Amino acid sequence: MIGPGDQDRVESEDPMAYGPLGTPGVLLTGATSQLGVFLIPRLVQEKYRVVAVSRRVSGTPDAQANPIWIGPSEMPSAVDADRVGMSPDSIDFLISCGPVELVFSIIKKCNRLRRIVVFSTSSVYSKAASADDSERHQIAEILKNENILKVLCEKAGIDLVILRPTMIYGCGLDHNISRLAGLISRFGWLPLAGAATGLRQPVHADDLAQLAVSALKPKGRLALDSPACGGSTLTYREMVEKIFESQSRTPRILSLPPRLLSWVLGLLTLVRLAGKTNREMIARQNVDLVFDDQEIRNNLDYRPRPFEPTPADFEIPAEANRYQIHPGNR
Repeated sequence: MIGPGDQDRVESEDPMAYGPLGTPGVLLTGATSQLGVFLIPRLVQEKYRVVAVSRRVSGTPDAQANPIWIGPSEMPSAVDADRVGMSPDSIDFLISCGPVELVFSIIKKCNRLRRIVVFSTSSVYSKAASADDSERHQIAEILKNENILKVLCEKAGIDLVILRPTMIYGCGLDHNISRLAGLISRFGWLPLAGAATGLRQPVHADDLAQLAVSALKPKGRLALDSPACGGSTLTYREMVEKIFESQSRTPRILSLPPRLLSWVLGLLTLVRLAGKTNREMIARQNVDLVFDDQEIRNNLDYRPRPFEPTPADFEIPAEANRYQIHPGNR
């Protein structure tokens, strides 16, 4: 919840209250992720000065560009004024779309950081007690690192906003909805676990990008740890039907017992016709994964779109080229 302003950290209306460049500086990690694809255009259009971090970057940073592209290995000098036109004192905000561990060192380098927005996952609510060891251990590691981050931010007096999206889609880079779309495109039909009645709230990556930018703007203090859901709540089966419709196909769904479906998908994985799937993922097709994000709707005016995918939602937007965002290449 947005609390009363802290007099030691009140953000001035004067733009010169930001770093030496006179414009707010944003460090963005995971910049070529599906979130970065939509975040960079929104940040630049909002007049933020962006340092975009991606492990796919090579070459010398262009200090005149916006965004300025750098690799994680350049992080110690990533905000070196002589090399990239920005100093640690020019970074006011951090948006993390990558590993949380990377944030730890950034906090030590950028003394002007006033707010951090971290994209995590809603899986912390649904997989913490998973019967699958790898899922359970993965969630435990995520929560451990987030707890470390919370302590670091509290000590440094930095606002921390943790956003936990549900099933993300929007440009074909996700491993859930786009994966289903790929299977439908390839085979023309899709097997599901029984009735597949588990509820879902798929969320568009661009809505999350807009949400993150909104989280940079409130004056005073801001602390949030919230799910970030899409604008529709529908069953897994209904979601799949809409993916069929996005390809102008009549839904062709084969309902199978979960154990049989596990065997079928295991076979498809073995011959490399499908990605890895475990039994827990299949069982969850009949489990509700619905969360309450009213806090960010109230505080950040979050209004996500309903789930009505189109072919454009499974492609990298052309605008990405304008900002040199090349997922898979950088």
